[in-house]
Amino acid sequence: MKPEKPSQQGVRSDLADIVGTHFRSEWQRPIGAHSAAAFEAVRDRVEASAAPLIIDSCCGTGDSTRYLAATFVDALVLGVDKSAHRLARHRDGDAQNYIMLRADVNDFWRLAVDAGWRPARHYLLYPNPYPKAAQIRKRWYASPAFPTLIKLGGVLTVRTNWALYADEFACALAVANCNANRRILVNEPPISAFETKYQERGHDLFEVVSDLNDRRKAPQ
Repeated sequence: MKPEKPSQQGVRSDLADIVGTHFRSEWQRPIGAHSAAAFEAVRDRVEASAAPLIIDSCCGTGDSTRYLAATFVDALVLGVDKSAHRLARHRDGDAQNYIMLRADVNDFWRLAVDAGWRPARHYLLYPNPYPKAAQIRKRWYASPAFPTLIKLGGVLTVRTNWALYADEFACALAVANCNANRRILVNEPPISAFETKYQERGHDLFEVVSDLNDRRKAPQ
């Protein structure tokens, strides 16, 4: 069973303009009170830790956070999701090196940048395609949050079951002057519950990886 054919079939011709506009503009959206409170609740532990920081944004039920904590045992893994319902379904693992918290990553990323956090790795594994062409500004790489995501730095890993989403993410990273490696995942264990579901349905899975610390220059 293959994914349904989305309404957008090719990379948007105006993607570079959309991304560039966000880099030239200052995002004025207020920080949500619950996100600020969540950030402050973990700030002391994160900043007191000598371990490399890994952020698992939009972690859902936290399957991916558990996986990352077990894989990177010397790191501190932070799983962030805005849904209390999804977080309530989290199953605790044996690892003690991860934290789960409820916050909007649009706010959390800005708070982290302002606090000077620099994660070693950052994962975006939640599917965020918004397949209609008119919805492009809701996708992470074409949203006002994208410049903040870039500023956080670290090795960014994005996974999806929609090839076009991977293509556009790689294009947006190029606009931000970041190199990106896009590939199809073959015979690799799933990191998130979404990947497990897609594999069971026979979907192809795509990955985009970019070292955000290796930017050539700021976009104009």
